[in-house]
Amino acid sequence: MFKITKGIKKQKHFIKSRSREINNWLMEHGISKKEAKKLVVFAQENIILKVFLNLISLEGKNKRKFVSEIIHIVLYSRLLYTNLDEIETKEIKIEKIKITKIIETLLPTITNKSIVKVNFEKEVFNDIKNFSTFTDEIINKRKHFYYSEIGTIFSKISEDNADAFYKYGYLLSMYVITYFESDFEANINTYNNFLFKLKLNDLLSESTKEISPFYFNSIISKVNKWLTKKSKMFEFKEGAW
Repeated sequence: MFKITKGIKKQKHFIKSRSREINNWLMEHGISKKEAKKLVVFAQENIILKVFLNLISLEGKNKRKFVSEIIHIVLYSRLLYTNLDEIETKEIKIEKIKITKIIETLLPTITNKSIVKVNFEKEVFNDIKNFSTFTDEIINKRKHFYYSEIGTIFSKISEDNADAFYKYGYLLSMYVITYFESDFEANINTYNNFLFKLKLNDLLSESTKEISPFYFNSIISKVNKWLTKKSKMFEFKEGAW
């Protein structure tokens, strides 16, 4: 049963309220104070995280009990976002190495044996590859690992509906990244990611309706609003996020 709330929120206030806890955790795991502060700012604008926190509330659960999951989403999504940078600076390279090392230690703890880790990315590729210039080589270099791990974190929101939440978290993170990739591709006159995004849009809508039929329209509306706003700000260079 979904908890009645005033609507889908930005969650910035909640993330700020946990900033010290997040900062301390990051620094304990090898992230510098400067880098940790940047990651907290990144968390406040993180669309994937905003939706995650809203779903926790809609399920009537306490967000304070999900701080570890919040940090994990920040780390995985940070790597996804930095891969969109047109120019990888030395600072970004160092940050990515540190985060990757942390993730390697986290992997044994981010598990949910009750779910099936479906590769939805490959399924979407197979559906559209006849209409695009995607190759098997490109498909094999995609980001299933990150989407799957984020999906696993989402699955922890609901024990009774874990597979549906895994699917939603997977599709949401893939849609967010593809949204910005398709913006970039528009500038170089290719439409692979545009086709990919169209297919994803349908799947994400279906998945949203499955996990939250009552708040379906509100979630879709907010995600689109946040994406549109971010798209206008996005510069495809270090520091854009």
